Amino acid sequence: MPAERKRLLVDPQLCEGHALCIEIAPEIFTVSDDDVATGIEHPTDDQLEAVQAAIDACPRGAISITDDREDPRP
Repeated sequence: MPAERKRLLVDPQLCEGHALCIEIAPEIFTVSDDDVATGIEHPTDDQLEAVQAAIDACPRGAISITDDREDPRP
């Protein structure tokens, strides 16, 4: 699926600010003053590999990527 249909999500309730995502993909992720990571909303095709590496490395499982047409909220 093309990246423009992908949405990057970081769950602020799960994120503990370990910042492994920033080490892996500093062009995609930042950590706010309250130690919660955020990421660009729509990664490009070229960024998907780095996003997946960050997802795999997150110790809390706070990072996910979904189809942009899906509403991730319950």
